[in-house]
Amino acid sequence: MSAKSKAARARRRLRAAARLSQQPPLPAKPLPKHKPAWLKVPRWLWASASALLAVVVGLHALYPSLSINDDYSFDQMFPYNTSFSISNEGIWPITDVSATCGADFTMLPWTTDPNDKSKMDLHTEDDNHANFAHELNYRERVTLPCNHNVVANGHRIAPGARLTITVSYRLKGTGFRHSQTFKFQTVAGWNGQQFWQYGDYS
Repeated sequence: MSAKSKAARARRRLRAAARLSQQPPLPAKPLPKHKPAWLKVPRWLWASASALLAVVVGLHALYPSLSINDDYSFDQMFPYNTSFSISNEGIWPITDVSATCGADFTMLPWTTDPNDKSKMDLHTEDDNHANFAHELNYRERVTLPCNHNVVANGHRIAPGARLTITVSYRLKGTGFRHSQTFKFQTVAGWNGQQFWQYGDYS
């Protein structure tokens, strides 16, 4: 091979290398995006879950729930005679409202003689209040028939007396009955007078 041919071949190689060096680099392939797991859930499943949640929330709002409050007292000097009232906090009306009232208390002697130990621990229960309210609609209130008929009226009662009220009712238009239990215990106020306090004293 002549020197001219070798020189020509070398020039061609140099021009080819120069062209390659001037070409823009190939773009890098983007990495596949990672989809969160919740985006992989089918839409129909999301729709079904949303509908079920709406039904649960709606039923919770409709379902009856009773609240209880002090109503009034027959004798301000004897707080055990305090009367209570209940209110239907659910939109669904309730019917055939019944109540059972029970109390546990210690009746003290009338005398102030410290040697007189003739106290009595008593339990009373009054369940003669079937269907005392025929129907109770949303936010309607009715007085419970539980007061002095379960705690010895007018007697000296030791602190710590307990009162249990169970209210049962039927959801209107159904045969389903439900009940709620409310528990109270007497505590001393700032002036030493006893009064009922709501809470779980089981």
